[in-house]
Amino acid sequence: MKALNRKLFPFRKLFLLYTLSCLTLLAAKAQKPRATSNFALHLDGADNNPCIGMPIMEKAWTVEAWIKGNDLSWKKIETIIGVGEYGNLDGLDEIPLQIHEGKLHCPAAKLTSTNVLDDKWHYVALSNNGAETKLYQDGKLIGTSKGKMAILPGTIGVYDKAENTFGGLIDEVRIWNTAIPQQVLQLWASKPLTARHPNFKNLKAYYNFDDLKDDVCLNLVGKGHQAYHLRNTRLNYKGNLPLAYLVANDNRLFALAAKNQEVFNAVTIASEWDAEQGAKNDQLLKLRIAINGTEQPLKLTELTLNFEGTTHLTDIERVHVYYTGKSARDAVRTELFGNGSMAAKKLTFTAGKPFVLKSGINYFLVTLDIQKHAVVSNTIKGAISDFTLNGKKYQPEAENTNITKTVVPMQGKENTLKLLQWNIWHGGVHMGNNGKNRVKELIRSTSADVICMQEAYGTQQMLADSLNFKMITASANANLALFSRYPITKLTAKEPFKSTPGIITLPNARQILVADWWLRYAYRPEYTDYYLNKGLDVNDWIKEDAMLGAADAAVNMDTDIDPVVKGTDMAVIVSGDFNSGSHLDWTARAAPLHNGYGPVAFPISKLMLERGYTDTYRFINPNELSHPAGTFAAIFGHLQTSRIDYIYYKGQGIKPIASKIIRTAPEIDDVWPSDHAAVLTVFDLSK
Repeated sequence: MKALNRKLFPFRKLFLLYTLSCLTLLAAKAQKPRATSNFALHLDGADNNPCIGMPIMEKAWTVEAWIKGNDLSWKKIETIIGVGEYGNLDGLDEIPLQIHEGKLHCPAAKLTSTNVLDDKWHYVALSNNGAETKLYQDGKLIGTSKGKMAILPGTIGVYDKAENTFGGLIDEVRIWNTAIPQQVLQLWASKPLTARHPNFKNLKAYYNFDDLKDDVCLNLVGKGHQAYHLRNTRLNYKGNLPLAYLVANDNRLFALAAKNQEVFNAVTIASEWDAEQGAKNDQLLKLRIAINGTEQPLKLTELTLNFEGTTHLTDIERVHVYYTGKSARDAVRTELFGNGSMAAKKLTFTAGKPFVLKSGINYFLVTLDIQKHAVVSNTIKGAISDFTLNGKKYQPEAENTNITKTVVPMQGKENTLKLLQWNIWHGGVHMGNNGKNRVKELIRSTSADVICMQEAYGTQQMLADSLNFKMITASANANLALFSRYPITKLTAKEPFKSTPGIITLPNARQILVADWWLRYAYRPEYTDYYLNKGLDVNDWIKEDAMLGAADAAVNMDTDIDPVVKGTDMAVIVSGDFNSGSHLDWTARAAPLHNGYGPVAFPISKLMLERGYTDTYRFINPNELSHPAGTFAAIFGHLQTSRIDYIYYKGQGIKPIASKIIRTAPEIDDVWPSDHAAVLTVFDLSK
């Protein structure tokens, strides 16, 4: 037998070597990252600041995420969901879902996991049904706490300070306006969401991070001007550390099964921007279709529009439909359905060649060519009734809104002046690496003749050069900057930080005084962002405004404006960030819009009216209920009715014909780069 064993040994050795090589290959294959389109968000634990700006949720809610620490060492607090800016309100936990000394934790509910987390992937969730809060880790219930709890999901992985910032990977963040049962959480935790989820209609935000592009990640169920898309930015907005970025997701507990294409959701977003006479490809609507799956692709064959609510269809020369890529800022423009069509109350486009949808996001844009002689002040309103994929009709969701387009005069038309008022927020650097360029692009898209800017802070010369506008500003890094496409003469200001006045000379030689203002704000309390707290005394607001902002306004008028225009018929426009509410907004009937406060006799707006000035926005939009039009803070979901930016005017031969609050980028479904909305007013200067 010994001889036989010796003869067999070479074969046994070969067999063992073959087995070991197979195991090695399998192990290598297991370690190799999957070829996937599934990505996770990498946070540096220091400066990354992904902001989503969602509103307060208090009736019932659930938040979910997958997390993976970058090592076994945990800081005292690492944020999963934080409230974000202006979120430290009464009754809200600043970091409702966090890692506290390595353990999953909800401070308000006093719930904490038992074990310290390792550096592997873990599924975490927190919910409240109005009566009790539940904390979950890896699908298991950690604990329950009785009582109602409200949250303000404003940021992902961060709150306010570097020492609270999560270090590692976060993925599959889901926010619901209902308490999801444990068994449903367990069933869906390890796979992407689809429209088949039993609570799909309660989904308010979904970030799978697969589409993050530089400074924006879509909320896949976002719609309208408050879509809650993620802004990828920094805690130190003056710094230059790397932004949060994508890495391939190595979470092997999360399944990505290949399957046939199906519609995740479809959303229509309307442009808030007015339409100039003679404009080509003016953006009207964007259709965002999100697709799950990669096999047996869906094909777009038909799309139906309706233009009910449009004053005269003859104002529209032609209607176009384009495929525009997978992100709002893509430069792709592929016209579908021919070369456009004449407008009709109901307009159906039918494809000669079906358009094949791609997995993930598909954007389709509806644009209008506006007649050169379209009637100024007429309304244009459109909607996508339905579209057809593979023979099946779908009706897209749309924000319930009164958004319409108004026809305005083309730029440069005689006896008109278009003025933009905008606080660009610390020089426009709060939007990733592209904030300043976004500000420039947005201003250019308005075709404004005059821009009154606050918080310019070093950006003004670049803007003046790129726009080829004249500019006056107190210094290269000043707060205020006044731009004009027409010649502008600088006037002396008593307090340049608060006032930059100048005289604009129009092509017909007429002169208008324009003053760019920033007024001091009340801070005991700072009601413009903390009016959501109960029990405040409005008399304190009035007293503070009278001492600060109203005093500034009086000085600006008495020293910078009145001595210049006295004895003349020169018209005056005053535009700025007044840091104060208006008594025209905070009325008794509008109190429900302002957390129950109203009427409030704000002294600055009353002073402006007493001195003969008219609020252009309220002149055009007198109903404070249908047009509350908050300008601060447009990017935060809980602050939408605080209007603190204004354009006022007085004098003969000047009258506003359009005035609008702009809170959305010109490229539909992109993010807004400032905490202030802009105000755009078109004046008729006919005498």
